[in-house]
Amino acid sequence: MAAEFGKLHHLLPPRYKRLVASWLEEDCPSFDYGGFVVGEEVKEARLLGKSPGMLAGVPFFNEVFRQLECTVEWHIQEGETFKPIKHCATVRGPINKILLGERVALNTLARCSGIAT
Repeated sequence: MAAEFGKLHHLLPPRYKRLVASWLEEDCPSFDYGGFVVGEEVKEARLLGKSPGMLAGVPFFNEVFRQLECTVEWHIQEGETFKPIKHCATVRGPINKILLGERVALNTLARCSGIAT
């Protein structure tokens, strides 16, 4: 496993934070209708692993929600394998921001985890 050779964040492209910002902009280029409807109340969302696999893509997931002023608490580590149904992480923040980042964060995490698995 890659983690045995060093810290995985050293593998990130230098511009990954700009990439995440561009993904968010592409996903919602104009008015956020869903965010308008749900409001700004602070809530939490649970990330559940529903298929066996290996967690990968944590830095991208974290950066999506960091840019949206939310926090992520991980319950398993990058590179760890899990069996369903596993509570992998909890995201906390304004519900409109959680919904805004949900698709980008989950798509990225699913892609990275699928490759790692």
